[in-house]
Amino acid sequence: MSEGYTDMEQQEEQRRKRPVLLTVLCILSFVVVGFGLLGALFSLISGQPTPDEIDAAYNQIVQMASEMRDKQLTTIADMLEQGAELTVYQQHRYWSVLGINTLTMLTGFAGVLLMFRGKKLGFHLYIIYNLLSVGGTFLIVPSHMVPMASVIMNLIISGLFIFLYSLNLKWMNK
Repeated sequence: MSEGYTDMEQQEEQRRKRPVLLTVLCILSFVVVGFGLLGALFSLISGQPTPDEIDAAYNQIVQMASEMRDKQLTTIADMLEQGAELTVYQQHRYWSVLGINTLTMLTGFAGVLLMFRGKKLGFHLYIIYNLLSVGGTFLIVPSHMVPMASVIMNLIISGLFIFLYSLNLKWMNK
């Protein structure tokens, strides 16, 4: 009879033990979200850039784009110019961008932490985090300014991580 009880204990221990895939995904996500939160913190500490700083950064990127055009790398030059315009647009809306980025990263952190602890609510927060990270830019920036290549890449990576996290839903409880 004690042998059956021991088997039940081992099965319960196996069920409670966090899957390796979930641990790896959570660590990767903590790193990404952590860098995002650090970026938001550094951005807050440094404050909103002055118009002169914005112009200097824009001119530097346009100069790099010009050098790329001279080397016949027009696609890269176009991407740099589009990125420069996007950055200037966002810098003029500094507080809105910082707020959305911080909210996005905090949602991601909460989601990953809850999944790490075995809560399904974390998975739902993680989906919201991914939607905010993909679509948050569209809340502030006109859609024609957003590089579609970055949106598509973000959607692919987000979809992959959501799928991989979903493989661990059986282990998570409410």
